[in-house]
Amino acid sequence: MTGLDMENVKLVPYWDVKNIKEIKTEKDVATEFEATFLRILLKEMRNTIPDSGLFSSFSEKMYTDMFDMTVADTLASSDKLGLSDYIENAIKSYKQVKNL
Repeated sequence: MTGLDMENVKLVPYWDVKNIKEIKTEKDVATEFEATFLRILLKEMRNTIPDSGLFSSFSEKMYTDMFDMTVADTLASSDKLGLSDYIENAIKSYKQVKNL
């Protein structure tokens, strides 16, 4: 048989909190969540700017989306906002309560 053997493929959904520990550290998860939050925030903020018509092409939209993703990743990895620290502490508190 050629192709993928689907019986041995294990899919781990991103919302599976139980298996996050097996995938990444709390810090990595918190930083990734902060970056995702900032991407959405920047995208929604950019949507409030009316289109001028002059530069409203698909390529410009793609460029600004990539720019926003880079800005969000840079902000999240800088630890300046403190959101990732808050999320990391919340994960650690959840784990402590769960172990009680």
